[in-house]
Amino acid sequence: MIEEIKGTNEKVNTLQEFTLMFWQNQILIDESKIPLGQCTTDILNLSDDYLVEMNTCRNALVGGMQTLFNPNIKKDLATVTEIQDKLNKVLDLAIALPPFYYLIDKGFGHSMLIDIFNSQPQGFVAMTDRNTHQGEVFHHFIFKLISIIDETIAFKKYISVMLDLYFEKLNKRNEEHYAVGVYSFFTDTKLLNEIRMTMPPMPTFDFTQTREVGIEYAPMRNPENEKEYLIAERIVFKSMGTFFHMDFFRALMKGHCPRRCHNCGKYFLLLSGHNTCYCSNIAPNQKNMGDTKTCRDIGAHIKETQKKEKRTPAQQEYDKVYNRLKTRKNRGKLTVDEWNTKVSEAVELMEKNKNGELSDFEYMEMMKKF
Repeated sequence: MIEEIKGTNEKVNTLQEFTLMFWQNQILIDESKIPLGQCTTDILNLSDDYLVEMNTCRNALVGGMQTLFNPNIKKDLATVTEIQDKLNKVLDLAIALPPFYYLIDKGFGHSMLIDIFNSQPQGFVAMTDRNTHQGEVFHHFIFKLISIIDETIAFKKYISVMLDLYFEKLNKRNEEHYAVGVYSFFTDTKLLNEIRMTMPPMPTFDFTQTREVGIEYAPMRNPENEKEYLIAERIVFKSMGTFFHMDFFRALMKGHCPRRCHNCGKYFLLLSGHNTCYCSNIAPNQKNMGDTKTCRDIGAHIKETQKKEKRTPAQQEYDKVYNRLKTRKNRGKLTVDEWNTKVSEAVELMEKNKNGELSDFEYMEMMKKF
């Protein structure tokens, strides 16, 4: 009961529950002012290999916890150390995600199991027994930790598909047109079912529109003028998915939106009032060693070439795959026969998409495997 009535500014941020201050189009964390949508953009830029690592470590931790909570398995220091290592890998991955890298100490929990096993043997027994209060609390902590990984993977999948298939079609970049993109995505039940089929059948991978948060309105100093005061929203989140949803959809409401750069393929945050499809990062395809042109600098030339060629999105996706395969062949990672086979397979998929045998989502997912 005390925890329920405590002001959010008095609460300690944890992986299970954390509090953030929202004001205008920003998230305020200590001295940091983070634009709405930036955390979403960071998640979208996680590589596929990184997501695979997250899922692998998550599954390893699940196995470790099954051992830890099994009363029929004797736990010695070696076993506990092995499980602690699995826990640490997931902790590191979770704390590296926004907003936790602003909120949680990097070394949090990294010797928890070993310390309790060595110094409090009876406490360790209670903590690993689901029938005790300590065991239920620890089990809930692990569940929430695993949920962070699941919700991050699911969020990236759904939002990247929404942006790539529906937002890229928009004629304008503003709040009204973003609403059209969101509506089109959520009413495409066939696409949503296709995405859901690629996810494990667990609630933590669901993409629900209804989320619960705790909200307080609190006076604070204006971060842009210390002589002034303002009222900001202090919001309590009990899941990673809830935070991601608020960051993304509030960003859209303010005119901010992540967009995939048409040159390097990375996402960048397009702020309200702007409309460009190129980021300001150093372009990867420089002509000369040491060049520092940004994707935006060379974007106009690329766009002009694409206009002349009139390549469809499916053809552009094929071009990316073709170039990847060509690079592997030139580096000796593919034989000529392997190269020819894979290029033929990619062409066949492009034709199936053109003929309606593969949806845009199915086509994109299959092309990623090359």
